[in-house]
Amino acid sequence: MRRCAVFAFACVLCLAGCKKTIGGSELYAFPEQTMLITGTVCSQGEETAFEIGSEDYDPKDLSTAPVIAWFYNLEVTACDEPEAVEGAESYSFQVKGEDAFTYEDRGGEAYLIIGGHYYEVRNPSAPPIK
Repeated sequence: MRRCAVFAFACVLCLAGCKKTIGGSELYAFPEQTMLITGTVCSQGEETAFEIGSEDYDPKDLSTAPVIAWFYNLEVTACDEPEAVEGAESYSFQVKGEDAFTYEDRGGEAYLIIGGHYYEVRNPSAPPIK
């Protein structure tokens, strides 16, 4: 009887405290031959557009590869929407003219937002957009 109680308690703790870490590639898949990634960076009240790559197909142009690799290497866990903070930098990415994801960098912590769902980033780093 005591073993059953201990086992049940351990199961409850595991279910309540564990959040599965997943990779960026499990949340969004870049289309094959992504030649152009566009977006905006919002920082300190200013919005700046960026463009990586070109609409013209060039098999030698690998300029989008660092962004794709960076995204696929992110490790995230699902979370509730965090409270808004001042000073956060927000990077919105579009692929083939459609919203792909937003990366919010808060300094010591970061969040990935896809389709209205929030994910806490376990290994935050600045997107390689420069």
